[in-house]
Amino acid sequence: MLPTQGSRQLPLTIVTDKSTVTINDYVWIECRSEGSGLASRNIYRALTAQRRLFVCLDEGEQRLQPLDFVEEILTQLAGMFRNVTAAAIKQVTIVYRPQWSQECWLPADAQRIRIAHRQIRDLLAERYGSEVARQVAIIYGGPLLEAARDQVINDINVNGLLYDPFVRRNEENEVKK
Repeated sequence: MLPTQGSRQLPLTIVTDKSTVTINDYVWIECRSEGSGLASRNIYRALTAQRRLFVCLDEGEQRLQPLDFVEEILTQLAGMFRNVTAAAIKQVTIVYRPQWSQECWLPADAQRIRIAHRQIRDLLAERYGSEVARQVAIIYGGPLLEAARDQVINDINVNGLLYDPFVRRNEENEVKK
């Protein structure tokens, strides 16, 4: 789903531990729903046009175990970045936006998000090298409980939090200990 309202894109706000930035002109590509072939073509077009590019990764509605997560995300990355060079990948912002996070929060989900970011960065390092992988921005784009915010945003592999107008805040769904 492209974050749009009518025919106009809505601004996206990215919060880091140091600043807040609102972005109005961007291309949003959801790899899971578009499929790797279409996503790859759209990524190439956006990079060629030198547009701000957000590539959304998602493992689906199930909270996957680490090995299953790597397999799912590796498939998405391999398909969509097959023709993207190390120089071009630095222009991409990866958004980890799991569908499962929009339904219910569990106590271990902040840790799960941090692990997912590390795994995405590790997959980028395997393909492009560690130095390039460190230069790619990976942000979290799903709902986040206020209690987990600092734990996620202060992780070395999380470059920011995306607040967009379509993400439902779900504090009421938190599972109490």
